[in-house]
Amino acid sequence: MPSNLIKKDVREGKGSKKSLEKKWDRAKKAAGKGDAEDKWALTTHIYKNMRDASVLDQVETNAATRLLDSEF
Repeated sequence: MPSNLIKKDVREGKGSKKSLEKKWDRAKKAAGKGDAEDKWALTTHIYKNMRDASVLDQVETNAATRLLDSEF
């Protein structure tokens, strides 16, 4: 977990530590299902998108996560 990034986001008022850590864990899980070479960069990108998402965007993110979790 990138504790410095989480601490910075908490200081900037982008969420509580618990909620941001939960988003990081979800982003890490989603990035792990992909086949990108740089998982850290992908995880950070997904986390930042989740952190900055509005309520409607969050619904789309949840739908994308469910699609990644489903078996084809």
